[in-house]
Amino acid sequence: MTLIATTADLRESGLSPREVLRRCAPLGPWQQLLPGVVLQKPSPPNRLDRLRAVLFFLGLSSVITGADAVVRQGAAVPLPRHIHVLAGKNARRAHPGILLERTGRMPAVVEKDGLRLAAPARAAVDMARRETNPQAVVQILDAVVDARLCSPGDLHEELRQSSRRGTALVRQALRHLCPT
Repeated sequence: MTLIATTADLRESGLSPREVLRRCAPLGPWQQLLPGVVLQKPSPPNRLDRLRAVLFFLGLSSVITGADAVVRQGAAVPLPRHIHVLAGKNARRAHPGILLERTGRMPAVVEKDGLRLAAPARAAVDMARRETNPQAVVQILDAVVDARLCSPGDLHEELRQSSRRGTALVRQALRHLCPT
């Protein structure tokens, strides 16, 4: 049984809007994590609960990228407070705690733990593009290569296909991984 549900799904299962609100009240057994998304347990949400809630909130075409995607696939990088998500260019829902990046080039998806994750090279480049510290960029790329999630060649190919915006430090860091 999944512990995350949309309020629409709960209403379809027979619960009235009033009953959903009652169960999400401060002393109730559930909690609302995001607008229209309910965690069906009273304990604080863990990171996996939050990731699932974000995907329910943003819809079926959204994909987790960045740190959460590479960590879930086996690399050791620090997790930020926000959750980095890719969605189509028409995505309009935003919320504090979600870094929503609209894209016309959705990544290959890796399914893990019931999550839709960006493939490692894309997730690492998405994470590294937002970093301003050159050493941290090198550490991100090293982490995914060391975890054997992708090769330096995969990272080069991802950079070739992606927008050039924010990639100067990533390109420099790749020279560290693959000196020519």
